[in-house]
Amino acid sequence: REGGSCFFRMHNDDGVTLFGQFEYQEIRKPCRIVYVQRFCDEHGNAGRHPGLPVFPEALHATVDFVVEDEQGTRVTVTFEPAGAVSSEELKAFIETRPSMTVGWTGSFDALEAMTSEAANQA
Repeated sequence: REGGSCFFRMHNDDGVTLFGQFEYQEIRKPCRIVYVQRFCDEHGNAGRHPGLPVFPEALHATVDFVVEDEQGTRVTVTFEPAGAVSSEELKAFIETRPSMTVGWTGSFDALEAMTSEAANQA
């Protein structure tokens, strides 16, 4: 819901774990979600990305969903630094964008595989 929040934990096969919070600013069903993402520790205290000591403290995210046909929906994810950032933080964000794209692409590929498998079993 708009004004709501969530707390999350992400981890990978290399043993890297990070925690974060979303603050939902806009939810327009079924086409848009806008939130601010902040990194934090396991107790929800504000913090930095554990692997990127110089990185924006918060990111503004917009996720748009557009139905293309009966078989597919285009999902567009846009991230940008939120609030004031130093030139070093902005540089780190820009340099990290390709890996964020790989991460999102991998997540959506996994989701597509799971939903295709579920559809085939139905």
